[in-house]
Amino acid sequence: MKPSEIIKSIKEALELNRGQILHMYELEEYPMSKERLDSILKNRSKKNSANATYEELGVFLDGLVSYKRGKSNTPAPQDVVLDNNLVIKKLRVALNLKEFEIEMIFELADFKISKTAIKNIFRSPTHPKYQECDNKTLEAFLAGLNEFYYDGGEVE
Repeated sequence: MKPSEIIKSIKEALELNRGQILHMYELEEYPMSKERLDSILKNRSKKNSANATYEELGVFLDGLVSYKRGKSNTPAPQDVVLDNNLVIKKLRVALNLKEFEIEMIFELADFKISKTAIKNIFRSPTHPKYQECDNKTLEAFLAGLNEFYYDGGEVE
């Protein structure tokens, strides 16, 4: 998935507004302008839309963790490769998701995945049972997350 699509999916699922997202970037001391954010959040078919970088996605996810859980005193590791596994891990931490909630999120997306496979996604890449999270799995998780946080209100 493209970084912009991931940011937009999370924004929609958690019903975040532009001000909240900008605040998340501020928490991580990252210079994100309103104009840049608006271009990232625009539909790809619209004029002046832009793709987010992996750095912008990573900072957004770190900001989400800080926004939801509070700023950590521990410095973030450098030179970490942002992959689908890390996206799901950061969402789990930010939203304080328990194992049964993660299972429920996948079920809400009608995505069949075993408990073992879920655990393997969260393992260290050096672990022998580590399982890479593909785009289909991440897309299902984000779709399920949207359902998980759906408040039943009417969509405008």
